[in-house]
Amino acid sequence: MNINPHMIHRSVLLFVAGWLGFSAMNCVAQTNRLPRPVPGGFDLPNGWRITPAGKAIVETEDMVLKMTVAPDGRAVIATHGGFNPHGLVVIDARTHQAVQRIGLKSTWLGLAWSPDGKTLYASGGNANGNRVKPTLAPVYEFSYANGRLSAAPTGQLDETIALNQVYWSGLAHHPKRDLLYAANRGTSAGPSNVVVFNTKTRKMVTRIPVEINPYELVFGPDGATLFVSNWGSSSISVIDTAANRVTRVIHVGANPNDMKMSADGRLFVACSNDNTVYVIDAKKRRVIERLSTTLYPQSPEGSTPDALEIDPVRKLLYVANADNNSLAVISIAKPHSEVLGFVPTGWYPSALALARLKRDLYIGNSKGESGHSNIRGPESPLPPGPEGNGSVKSLQKGSVELLPLTSLRAKIPVYTRQVVANTPYNDSQLTESRPSSTPSIIPREVGAGSPIQHVIYIIKENRTYDQVFGDLPRANGDARLTIFGRKVTPNQHALAEQFAILDNLYCDGEVSIDGHSWSNGAYATDFNERRWPPEYGGFSQATNSPANTPSAGRLWDVARRKGLTYRSYGEYAARASDGTTMEAAIGADALFGHVAKDYRGSGTRDTENMKVFLREFDEYEANFDNPSAEKRLPNYIVMSLPENHTNGTRPGSYTPVAMVASNDLAVGMLVERVSHSKYWATTAIFIIEDDAQDGPDHVDARRTTGLVISPYIKRGMVDSTLYSTSSMLRTMELLLGLPPMSQYDAAAMPMYASFGTEADLTPYTLLPAMVDLSAKNTEKSVGARLSQQMDFSGLDRAPMHALNEILWKSVKGADSPMPPPVHRYRAITGE
Repeated sequence: MNINPHMIHRSVLLFVAGWLGFSAMNCVAQTNRLPRPVPGGFDLPNGWRITPAGKAIVETEDMVLKMTVAPDGRAVIATHGGFNPHGLVVIDARTHQAVQRIGLKSTWLGLAWSPDGKTLYASGGNANGNRVKPTLAPVYEFSYANGRLSAAPTGQLDETIALNQVYWSGLAHHPKRDLLYAANRGTSAGPSNVVVFNTKTRKMVTRIPVEINPYELVFGPDGATLFVSNWGSSSISVIDTAANRVTRVIHVGANPNDMKMSADGRLFVACSNDNTVYVIDAKKRRVIERLSTTLYPQSPEGSTPDALEIDPVRKLLYVANADNNSLAVISIAKPHSEVLGFVPTGWYPSALALARLKRDLYIGNSKGESGHSNIRGPESPLPPGPEGNGSVKSLQKGSVELLPLTSLRAKIPVYTRQVVANTPYNDSQLTESRPSSTPSIIPREVGAGSPIQHVIYIIKENRTYDQVFGDLPRANGDARLTIFGRKVTPNQHALAEQFAILDNLYCDGEVSIDGHSWSNGAYATDFNERRWPPEYGGFSQATNSPANTPSAGRLWDVARRKGLTYRSYGEYAARASDGTTMEAAIGADALFGHVAKDYRGSGTRDTENMKVFLREFDEYEANFDNPSAEKRLPNYIVMSLPENHTNGTRPGSYTPVAMVASNDLAVGMLVERVSHSKYWATTAIFIIEDDAQDGPDHVDARRTTGLVISPYIKRGMVDSTLYSTSSMLRTMELLLGLPPMSQYDAAAMPMYASFGTEADLTPYTLLPAMVDLSAKNTEKSVGARLSQQMDFSGLDRAPMHALNEILWKSVKGADSPMPPPVHRYRAITGE
């Protein structure tokens, strides 16, 4: 499909110098800030800010995927299907109060009304998780009257295939016939299709094959045509409902998700992975326009448009930009649309609905109104209290905001200025990073290069800052929360103290599925963000998809495009049945031929894996003076060192302390060898956790451990600059002369404060382990029976909340004394 550049319509409010200047000053001035409430909003742990224009009226569970208004206008129904319990929330459209909360075994996205407005159908998602008794997920049927749903489903529509082949998504009821169309987005065991049900008999009529991961369904005005957004295929399937077959496929942008049909026959399609809304002439079935939803015209991936609503009164299209925490407001009064501006929202807006005679816009936010400290996380020693109980997954709540639309057009300039102020990204950062107040070898200019020619990037598993470094003096730690302190991790403590302590570093990811995407690509797509919560919550089992891969790829893709050499030791590689390694994830094609075959990754001790790297490093150094040699140290190395995840206290497995200590020794082995080599003067080593997940931290549930090691590090400093996973990626990119991959690494503060301009070539000396690395759990170990029931065959398959409780007790003892509580900022609830 060819689209002329003039057809890509963008905001007319982009280049007001005062706004951009305010945004830049705002970001630079707050580089040492902590995640906390601010007037009218919250400073998030990723360096972005939320200041919702609407009022938070209802708190929900996480992942608000869709909202719909009852045909009589008396109620708004929201569906939530994340990590926490699934269900529906019924909101009174007059009082704006939640009047019903209906729990469901599982649910996901789909909501559809019968033509008479007396029945609501809700998608059952996939009920094949370990938290629920695996059953075939149905499409639920609820009766509706007088602003209320029936307290429980009045019926259900079932597919007659294996339970692991169904994952219900979008729903649409035929406007004239007793037929419900249900998108089955598919699982690894079954195909993607649209299933047609007879709503009178509740029996299946037929299945219609479509492309990968059908997401949402929208009928044409007369019901003769059904449009299907194929999340994983960048396409729209067009179904003839008389014949129930696909008659055409229309190609659109990456990750098409939500769709809305206007009264004049234009179909608007949100494409989250390329920041656009495609406009299709529904009658002619061709793309007529593309709308950019970004604040700036050159923005890379990272706005993530994922929900749409049409305002027929004001002739406006509202687009939820999930990762920009804003709405794009687009005039659709004329054939050529115009982006008017933006409205700030809560965290990760993902559902929209227009109610009360089109006067109120409801905004569903999947991550709510604030970040969270989990000071009373699962292995916290603090006594019971109201603050910080749980993990990043369980503490994260959704919200519904109410935005009155009276005088909206007049307010758009003010709202847009606020979105600019909340957003650390602007287009200048594609070629020049944020300014530095101190001299550093990290260049501001993209492509300028640096004395660093080799980057080694180590990704570990699931620890918070306080769990490991809470006992470091001079830094912002809470030693009471430390379970893997200096005795267990002597090398990492020594490296932090000899190089730089990073006590204000946060993971962009929340679990391993999105954490590794953030760690390698500075972005997690909407597919990724919607996939992991119900999977980790134990409700469903999903499958991978092309929609999981960021459009820009991963850092090794960028290195390849730049002509740099790269190699993976365990990251995005898995063991095949013959013991060799292979690419494990869609989007890792560039790793083909660049994977260390003998590096086993998860399931092998980190010290044994490190020996594989050290053998290869010996070959690299032997060829140091031979530029034409094939085996030289690559410019970019990514390495998985996952043993600090632990196996809990499963009998026969190494103890948590032994596994974390083995991980620590492996880190020390690498740094000692590299720092004593000819490559040391031109090398930088970066270490971070893929996510912080369930461990306690007194600052924020996403705060994590990290190290930066290089001759150019300012030795012995405490760097309290606000950094994130994306900051680490941005630093590596600038050192190697690479461009950013997303808005997040482009906007992230590089680690200027840690890097100076003079090299100190003093090498690091390995410290021996201070605990028994061979210690194993027994049947009498604390939590042994529960650990035996956990799945440690892959990362994060064990329930991390319960696992971390076991870790605390295994180290501190079941009756460890509890120090008094620490009082911190309370999270904003929006109630």
